[in-house]
Amino acid sequence: MIKDKKINTDRFNSITDPKIHHLAQKVVTKHRNLVVYMIFGFIAALINTVVFMILHKCWHSAVLISNTIAFIISNLASFVFNQKAVFINNVDQKHSTWQKLIVFFTYRIISLIPDSLIMLVGLSWLGLNALWVKIIDQVLVGIFNYLTTRSVFQAQESTMIERAKRKIKSHQAKK
Repeated sequence: MIKDKKINTDRFNSITDPKIHHLAQKVVTKHRNLVVYMIFGFIAALINTVVFMILHKCWHSAVLISNTIAFIISNLASFVFNQKAVFINNVDQKHSTWQKLIVFFTYRIISLIPDSLIMLVGLSWLGLNALWVKIIDQVLVGIFNYLTTRSVFQAQESTMIERAKRKIKSHQAKK
């Protein structure tokens, strides 16, 4: 019995080891925006799912209408989350909030296409459960949204091509 307590204590000590704690801090610092985006992205996806389910299941609204209204509401919330809480480091100061909103919704309208297709195929053609289809939909669309949202709120120090050239040069220099 005492031996078991020793093992549990050892496990706790390894978790609180300063080296592991320092490594965890480095990972969180390096990927802060992704971690915070995932938290607020979950909230936005929850808003989207709840609004969709209320409109579609309770009010018996058509799939595309329910999905589009849920899209608009959740993406307005998402814009505010991203502007105020997610992307607070290396912020794009060159563009106004209105400019960012237009670019943000342009990207999001592009993501509305697969969003709507997933919902239509899952519900109308395959007859799957609406909640499960919406959850799968939100995960898949959320990945695309993170990649595009970063480009709206973060200052870009250079173009993608210039960054790729630098990476190639640094890899060649290492050889």
